[in-house]
Amino acid sequence: MRLPLFASIVVLSLIVGLFPLGGQQYSHGQSPPIGLPDGGSSPDEAALKHSESTPPKDVAYWVSQLGHEHFLRRQKASQELKKMGPAILPELAAAMDVGDLEVIERSIVVISGFALSFAPAEDGGAWHMLQAMASKSVGRRALAARSAMEEVRELRSEQAARVLTAAGVFIGERYFSIAASQNMLNIVEIGNTWSGDVKTLQWLEWIDDASHVRVTGKALRGDVLSNVVKMPRLEAIAMTDAEAGVADEVFSSLAAMSRIESLDIRYVALTAQQGEIISQLPIRTSLTLMGTGIEADAVEKIRTRLAGLEIQYRQGGFLGVSCYPGEQICRINVVHENTAAFEAGLLFGDVVVGVGGSDIGSFKDLQSAVNRHSAGDEVEIRYLRAGKLLRVKVRLKRLEEN
Repeated sequence: MRLPLFASIVVLSLIVGLFPLGGQQYSHGQSPPIGLPDGGSSPDEAALKHSESTPPKDVAYWVSQLGHEHFLRRQKASQELKKMGPAILPELAAAMDVGDLEVIERSIVVISGFALSFAPAEDGGAWHMLQAMASKSVGRRALAARSAMEEVRELRSEQAARVLTAAGVFIGERYFSIAASQNMLNIVEIGNTWSGDVKTLQWLEWIDDASHVRVTGKALRGDVLSNVVKMPRLEAIAMTDAEAGVADEVFSSLAAMSRIESLDIRYVALTAQQGEIISQLPIRTSLTLMGTGIEADAVEKIRTRLAGLEIQYRQGGFLGVSCYPGEQICRINVVHENTAAFEAGLLFGDVVVGVGGSDIGSFKDLQSAVNRHSAGDEVEIRYLRAGKLLRVKVRLKRLEEN
């Protein structure tokens, strides 16, 4: 059947558009298009697949294809470069310096892919490259880098929680002691359930929803703390349960922080040298030394160095109550479970009036009296209940997070 003249002209025009008369010449390193501009497939697909196998598949070649005129070729280049890994980052950086917007945006996609596919310490500097572009570049390049950073940060945060939890690091809500008070907070805890694999702790840098960390027992090591201090929102650190002592680097590692709001050290044996290191840390609000065995004169040196800081120096005994603030008496408003006070039968509303040979007129007086005793010491507590003076002997315990 013969086609109408108009239809014949349309078909001929399409053929000429796909296969230009006289043939198109391609310079060295450039391949013919592998698809139509709208994403459709070329009619000579087999021939084009064959042509793909002929160019050399090295980094320079695929980098040059990021700005190819055809979409599928650009996609192929991105895929091949992702397979090559972070070692190609220098070539991508060079390409972005001379390439157009398409090359820049595709390079950033490849770089962010490395940041997501590799552990933070193994991404070849991909994350830091994105940071540099976001802060030092301008225009679309900076915007593309910032957008990629947001995606990487969100996904790495999720990865971090999974990896750390699998390694026995606790992330979630638990009681956390700061100075004399306990609060339920979102914390990170590295302790006896931790696997001991320091490499997993590099992921702490991506935990951005916790500002309090507790490190206990076998985890009190310099290589652990050097990872802890990289947490982006870190404010308060508690170190507990190492009565045999720890290395100096546990404390010197904290010097990498620009600011420490609170540092609690409980039942960790301290030396005078470690007291000297602590006195030079950037602690801003409170320091608690409880059951550390450090001498009083070493504590006074810390007070002199960190003037204005709230420092609690306690021998380690813990009663387990708190009292209403602002009152001129020590009326109990909380009795913590599984403490000396709880086991002795002290109740909400009782008014503590004496500890051993000391009279008590406020919660601060109570703290001062108890702080002079170690865990295991037996002391007499005098208190009023419904106006009646009562006495009970209690054996002070260690402070444990409830």
